[in-house]
Amino acid sequence: MVEKVISTVFRISVAMFLLGGLVIVILQGVGLVLGDGDFVTGSEEALAPWAYGSAGVAGLLAFALSYFHHADAETPTDADTVVTPEHA
Repeated sequence: MVEKVISTVFRISVAMFLLGGLVIVILQGVGLVLGDGDFVTGSEEALAPWAYGSAGVAGLLAFALSYFHHADAETPTDADTVVTPEHA
């Protein structure tokens, strides 16, 4: 239950910081084309706390998710086993 909630919030925060970063870059590009430095800095100042904050949340949740145990991850499969031929 807890892992599912953390995983869901992690996915939302990753999407938020990726979209936020994309919007920041696009708006800065528009400001560059328009030659308006105030627009470039204003758009970054308006959106950066949201994009950077959600990136921080995603990082912390990724760290928390690394502590959940996955039983199937420790069981080797045939695909994980490498067979090396013996040398004569």
